Amino acid sequence: MFYINDAYVEEKAAKISILDLGLVRGYGVFDYLRTYNGRPFHLYDHLQRLKFSAEYIGLSLPKSLEEIEEIVTEILGKDKGEEQSLKIMITGGTSSDQFLPQEKSTLIVFSYPFQPFPPNFYKNGIKTVTTSLSRTVPQSKTLHYIPAIMTLQKKDAQEALYLNKNKEILEATTSNFFAFKNGVLITPDSAELLHGITREVVLKLAKGRFPVELRPIHYEEIKEFDEAFLTSSTKEVLPVSQIDETLIPLGNNTQVLSTLFADYVKERLWEPLNISRYSQSFF
Repeated sequence: MFYINDAYVEEKAAKISILDLGLVRGYGVFDYLRTYNGRPFHLYDHLQRLKFSAEYIGLSLPKSLEEIEEIVTEILGKDKGEEQSLKIMITGGTSSDQFLPQEKSTLIVFSYPFQPFPPNFYKNGIKTVTTSLSRTVPQSKTLHYIPAIMTLQKKDAQEALYLNKNKEILEATTSNFFAFKNGVLITPDSAELLHGITREVVLKLAKGRFPVELRPIHYEEIKEFDEAFLTSSTKEVLPVSQIDETLIPLGNNTQVLSTLFADYVKERLWEPLNISRYSQSFF
């Protein structure tokens, strides 16, 4: 089931204008989350990030967050059964000059069955590669994924890591990056990356269990990693066994965090994370 601009429709009837700025200029943002036992995971925090992403690029919300939450509940109510993936998209809307926003922005909400990664990825880890290509407006979760697609089309890997001009690891194309080095959990904390919801949960779970450092991670440190892993709504806590040509050990610390996360998602109530970056307002 799809929601598009005040209407619930089936996939075949889900249409937007050919002049929508999301299509002709890639002007739009989105957020993605999944359900656990039918409950949308940290919906409040995902909606806060959606609002931040839209306002950061000057895109107005066509509905309040409360109204969008009601739409999400309605969509999930229609698509009961197996666990669901949920995507919320906001685009610039129809524009006669095909450049600047002129009308109300377009809101699209839809769900589809969640597809987990293969179990062997979690047992054996995944291969990643690095790229010097970069995301446009990395603070915002925009529709622009050309660097990611270009990189992964050409490489035999399951994910790619963005490097900035200083050869520091920022994040993966659809996930955040963590590593253990000398028993310390490290992750980048930069204006050049997106702060993930799962990232924030893992940092919360790691507190008091491991020393944690939020700092730049230089490419040359890779060979010194004890372990590495990625976090995202789809990946949860996913071990990394290789970065470019460097093999990364698979260790127990990543498994500890993976188990803690698996227990966390079973909790009856998830308190809002209130990620500081997404509490800002631009309008």
